[in-house]
Amino acid sequence: MTTSVDIRNWIKNNFFDVAPMAISVIDTDFNIVYANNKFERMFGEWKNRKCHLAYKNSDSLCINCKGREAFSDGTSKVNEEVGHDKNGRFTRYLQHTIPVKNDKGEFAFLIEISIDITESDRIRKEHQLLFDQVPCNIMLINREFRITKTNKKIREMFGNLEGQYCFESLKGLDQKCKDCPAHLTFLDGRTHTGHSVVQDLEGQPIDLHVTTVPMDIENGNVDLVMEMGVDITQTLKLEDELKIAYSFMESMIAASLDAIIAIDEKANVTIFNQAARNIFNVSKHKQITMDELRTMLPEGFLEQISSGQGHVYFPEIEVETLKGDLVPVRLTGIQVIIGDTRRGMAISIQDLREIIQLEKDNLEAERLAAVGQTVAGLAHGVKNLITGLDGGMYMLNSGLRKSEAERIGQGLEMLTRNIKRISIFVKEFLSFSKGREIRVEPSDPLAIAKEVVDMYAPEADKLGIRLTFKKKGKIKRAPIDYDGLHECLTNLVGNAIDACKMSDNDERHVIVKAFESKEVIVYEVVDDGCGMDYEVKQKVFTTFFTTKGLGGTGLGLLTTKKIVQEHGGVIEVDSTLDKGTTFRIKLPRKRLPKPVGD
Repeated sequence: MTTSVDIRNWIKNNFFDVAPMAISVIDTDFNIVYANNKFERMFGEWKNRKCHLAYKNSDSLCINCKGREAFSDGTSKVNEEVGHDKNGRFTRYLQHTIPVKNDKGEFAFLIEISIDITESDRIRKEHQLLFDQVPCNIMLINREFRITKTNKKIREMFGNLEGQYCFESLKGLDQKCKDCPAHLTFLDGRTHTGHSVVQDLEGQPIDLHVTTVPMDIENGNVDLVMEMGVDITQTLKLEDELKIAYSFMESMIAASLDAIIAIDEKANVTIFNQAARNIFNVSKHKQITMDELRTMLPEGFLEQISSGQGHVYFPEIEVETLKGDLVPVRLTGIQVIIGDTRRGMAISIQDLREIIQLEKDNLEAERLAAVGQTVAGLAHGVKNLITGLDGGMYMLNSGLRKSEAERIGQGLEMLTRNIKRISIFVKEFLSFSKGREIRVEPSDPLAIAKEVVDMYAPEADKLGIRLTFKKKGKIKRAPIDYDGLHECLTNLVGNAIDACKMSDNDERHVIVKAFESKEVIVYEVVDDGCGMDYEVKQKVFTTFFTTKGLGGTGLGLLTTKKIVQEHGGVIEVDSTLDKGTTFRIKLPRKRLPKPVGD
């Protein structure tokens, strides 16, 4: 049977060596007189060594030596020490220093018990660092709702709150919040979340998303709660701004006069505004599918956008309504890419029906304006002719009174010539003002120009003027009034020949060019004749004006302009006095009239 004496002997002989901490005995000269196995494993060889050499590899006593204090006042000491283990590595240990008396009652020895806390201290520091540096507010709250600990983030935003009531220091309340998530965690020991509005050091409101978790649980009760708060003030502000921006965008899309269509990455039509519904004749509540959209838009348009060709743009093209009607539009499409990810497509459509009608009305207004200007010019011309008639009548009457046959003949000649001019004026003006319906049919644009050149070639040759025809490439057949454009080129070529007749150049040329560029049919009549100054160029299309004296009516270019406008085209003139003139007719294919059958 083991007795208490045996136990005391075992403790006396074996306790130091089996104890799980380093134990050493130090005399008054700070020599280590005994150390256990744990000490030797921790600090290495100890025999014949001073304590400061064994603990810290130092040749002198520690500045704040706790052993010296214990010898002096006879009280035990507990402190954290930093030293080196037997391998020279940094180590941190908790040291208990206990003074021991000898038989004479003197403090002759110290017993030092050292517990290695290097790893636990590292973990503690890591936890403290994490606690302080985590980018959210963290605090510990006890059951009285007092703040027992805070991290660095809270201290920066709210100051030192430890020991204060959370509801008082953060919200200025005199009791806990009604919807307090910490209170719920104290009740059921579970994690809870909530939204809280607190005030910072400057009294500014801050929105926090709060999460509370139980910390110390004893006998089923939560004694401590950790509350984590993430500042979502800017997030909520950004959400509000995004809502406003989205509302503005929705309003702009809804009020846009142009059709706006959006397609997401899953090929769903997500936006189809009212302008789009008006163009395609789609009811307000109908959801447009991708297949329906393909039938509405030009063939291959969506594929062009998907292929990533940048902006796909058609200045004038036709789309088809659900009922099969064609609508002229200006069409733009682009692929929507955010970062490197394709997010869908956006399409903008401008309805050109009203614009085209306005252009037609404008052309008619220009024609009527030209008629008005012509009437004014004609009135002035007729007035001059009447003056001529009065002169002829005077010559005739005076010849009759004086019985002078020569004078009578001169008077009759003046009357005949001016009456003929009046007849020409009236007939050509009536033809111009009334106009005629253009007869559109598919025609060869090159053939018209060649025929006019062939018609004038003999006259030009007789006058010593070289008339040539130049074409650039082929021109496809186009819906035009053959006779109308024939008349236009006849007027221009005739004027060019007349200009060369009035020129003093030894070599005179008239060149007729016909070509097509970017879907525009172009005729040019170029001469090196007498040319025009600035004043003449300003009058050539806008007034009843001629440079041919009694040999012209001034209606040829007005008629030419009228026919060109009826074809949706324009006529331009470039001229330099004494150097020559170029008249240019441009007929965009997209604006050419359609044959009556269409």
